[in-house]
Amino acid sequence: MSEERKNAPLPPGRLEEALEQLESLGNANKALLETLSHDLRTPLNTIIGFADMMESETLGSINEPQYREYVSDINHAGRNMLTIINDMLDMGRFEDFKEQEKDFRHIINLAPDMVCICRDGVIVMINPAGADMLGAWPPDTLIGRMFSNFVHTDFKDIFGSWLDKLMAEKMRMPMLLLGPDGRNIEVEVAAMPYEDEQETKGKAVMLMARDVSERNRALKVAAGREHHIRKIMDTVVDGIITYDRRGVIETVNPATEKIFGYNKGDLIGRNVRILMDEPLAAEHAGYVLDDADSDRTRIIGTDYEVEGRRQDGSKFPIEIAVGMFRDGPRQVYIGALRDITERKEQEERLIYLATRDPLTRMPNRRLFNERLEQAIERADEKDSRFAVLFIDLDHFKNINDAMGHVTGDMVLQAVGERLEECVGEDDTVAHLSGDEFPIILDGINDRAEAEAKSAEILSLLSQPFIIDGKEIFTTASIGIVLYPDSADGLGELMRNVDTAAYHAKEQGRDQFQFYSERLSAEVQRRLEIEIGLRRALENNQLSLHYQAKVDLGTRKITGAEALLRWESPDLGQISPFEFIPVAEASGLIVPIGEWVLKEACRQAATWTKLIADPVHVGVNLSALQFLHGDLHEMIGEILADSSLPANLLDLELTESILVANPEETIETLNRLKAMGTSVSIDDFGTGYSSLSYLTRFPIDTLKIDRAFVLNLPDDGDAAAIVRAIVSLAKNLNLNLVAEGVETDSQVSFLHALGCNVGQGYLFSKPMPADDFVKLLTKNRPVHLAAERA
Repeated sequence: MSEERKNAPLPPGRLEEALEQLESLGNANKALLETLSHDLRTPLNTIIGFADMMESETLGSINEPQYREYVSDINHAGRNMLTIINDMLDMGRFEDFKEQEKDFRHIINLAPDMVCICRDGVIVMINPAGADMLGAWPPDTLIGRMFSNFVHTDFKDIFGSWLDKLMAEKMRMPMLLLGPDGRNIEVEVAAMPYEDEQETKGKAVMLMARDVSERNRALKVAAGREHHIRKIMDTVVDGIITYDRRGVIETVNPATEKIFGYNKGDLIGRNVRILMDEPLAAEHAGYVLDDADSDRTRIIGTDYEVEGRRQDGSKFPIEIAVGMFRDGPRQVYIGALRDITERKEQEERLIYLATRDPLTRMPNRRLFNERLEQAIERADEKDSRFAVLFIDLDHFKNINDAMGHVTGDMVLQAVGERLEECVGEDDTVAHLSGDEFPIILDGINDRAEAEAKSAEILSLLSQPFIIDGKEIFTTASIGIVLYPDSADGLGELMRNVDTAAYHAKEQGRDQFQFYSERLSAEVQRRLEIEIGLRRALENNQLSLHYQAKVDLGTRKITGAEALLRWESPDLGQISPFEFIPVAEASGLIVPIGEWVLKEACRQAATWTKLIADPVHVGVNLSALQFLHGDLHEMIGEILADSSLPANLLDLELTESILVANPEETIETLNRLKAMGTSVSIDDFGTGYSSLSYLTRFPIDTLKIDRAFVLNLPDDGDAAAIVRAIVSLAKNLNLNLVAEGVETDSQVSFLHALGCNVGQGYLFSKPMPADDFVKLLTKNRPVHLAAERA
């Protein structure tokens, strides 16, 4: 095509047709722009506003994560679309298209914000978005109305000096417009001079207003939420800090300042490592860097304990939880810190109370067992040895009974202090219960070292204790076990050391004894006896034998002592010297003693029906029976049930019973005496040396111990002691019974001194009840020769 033909003008008909098509296309574009401005922008704002409300949970919480993501996508897409439309309204573009009125008006109609031209305050043109904002449609209905009619009262002055300032500085100003229903519309307004060549009358201004109600509402919600969160952060007692992946602190709450002693300005911008001890700080930096590639919000660590560092350099325990979340491309870490110093101190106090004896503040059984297990583990690992001592105070009950439990507790405390003084730092002294103190001696290599330490302890404890200005003396029995020589584990070790301590007491107290297998056999025997005794009463294995008491002048039987016997189907015949101490120690002597009283009184009651002369029955009482306050009531009931006259019952006591609880014993004996029973002191001369009880206690008879009678009359010392006892009894108007009489020469000597009654093999051995009845009824005068025949 030639250049001339290309530039040739169109024929008139073709030109008119092209102009009509262009005008039709312009009208269509205008309609489209009006539709985009009004029909598209309005629902788009509604969708964005609803999405904002959903995200801020104004309408309720959203629990499902996928729903949250869906709402976020809707909000994001809506805002992108609105941004594209809003970008079309730019004040610079209005300047470019001002000369092209038709295109200029098309763009104005397309704008999502209000565009309004006012001349002397009267609206001369307004776009669809502005009419929609003011609630009028079509836009032409607003032409000729004062724009100030739609302005809130508080902002009417903007059309004075402020309007010129807006135009001069090309700035946006927030203000309120009034909607059709009277509601306030939050907008941002900008103004610029408008020049119209066809109209020269009056001052024209182009106003542009953007509805920011939803944006401001969202900002207020966000600000309110942030304010609420800050209030929470400011009021919680835990420290809360945020920091970036480099560890640079961004925010802290007041609790953090208080906990660490820093001001807010001293922390923000510093590395979080200043709050931690160096080893922990390095570890913290390591796991933050390891987590740097993570894209998801998550908890890094919860409730783990670390050592914090205050501004003054002091260290203290803190509990920390760390979480990470994404803030756009940034990773933000949140640390929740709690000072647990008080909790740790409370835990330590509770542990202390749980592992300490409340009286002495020494390790109790629980802590002692823990340390013993540790000592066993160390010894096994290092192939070494250690010793365990078990210290049991001798006759400590006498201190409690004589001086009271308060004084006894003070003695226990003083004993604990002395024991702790004589052991090493690595050793453990504990107080289990009562008067028992076990000791772990770490590093003891042989028996000689254990003996030396035990001798030192015995010497230390034998020195007097000064309690309330009084001297109190005590001794101890010590059992010793070497590990692993004499035990395989904790249980066996404690059993064996207890056995050794018991053996030390049996050997006379105030000494130490090493454990041996022989001792273990003795303890096993003792346990078998105790178990057998518990069944003996139920299975009728106990019986009473009777040994006659004879008038040394007439040789008549005046009474008998009831002696307990036990034949076990498993253990055979058990000596009283073996099972009575076990019954005493286990407390079984109380029910057994009651059975003895019942059986002896029943048997003695039958004797009164067989012979005319009275025959007394003597029953031995245990110290434990006196501890029960109902002893006199029990004996009264037994006498009534058996129909035995009270004056035929003789209660035989040892000297130890009289001094154990003297006041209570006197009261009980007076009640028994009031019933008519008599009281004898058995084995007189072998117990306590004090004789004051002879005048204080209601006693009827002294029984001279067989140890003094055995070598009469040839042993001068024994004869002197017996003479003294007989003389003492005569002066106190007490009856006498000599035990262990076996020869006629002993009878002659005793009778000559004034002892009228004897008991021994010369007259009869202890015998079953039926045999004693035969002896009693066969011949009242008993002669040795006749009995042996």
